[in-house]
Amino acid sequence: MAKTSHQDCLQEYEAQALMDIPKSFSGSLSWRRSNNKNFLTTDFVPIDARDDFGGTLAGVVVQIEYKCPKRIKDSEKLLMTLHQLDKGIKRRAYQLEAADESRISSRSPDGNIYGCHEHIGQAVYKVQPLYPIAELSSWFPVFCGKVNLDFTGKLPEYSV
Repeated sequence: MAKTSHQDCLQEYEAQALMDIPKSFSGSLSWRRSNNKNFLTTDFVPIDARDDFGGTLAGVVVQIEYKCPKRIKDSEKLLMTLHQLDKGIKRRAYQLEAADESRISSRSPDGNIYGCHEHIGQAVYKVQPLYPIAELSSWFPVFCGKVNLDFTGKLPEYSV
């Protein structure tokens, strides 16, 4: 039986509430190798844009991951995720994934999802492929719009 529920996620209403909070970040990001050698990753803690003193949102992390297509054709993917830490566990609030349209990239109660999609908490929705998968400079503004993030920093280049 196919897995149709997603673990370590906020409920959809909790995720939407976190997504609605205005956030900002102005730092420079750089890639590092993930535990999986085919992945590059970077993350940052956004500023709570409602806070005049520039405080962060407790336990909130934005993570960007890029899977390099090394051995398996069409295995490239780009993930941009808003996490909320809860008792040491990263719970997904929102995720935008750019992936090859010919590959199963997620599952929902309605069946397999191929290619690009988004998660709002436990819910998953198909997204039309807007840009080439590796085009972080195009996909990231879409992510920022969804999670109310004013990003004025520098995105990482694709070399480590």
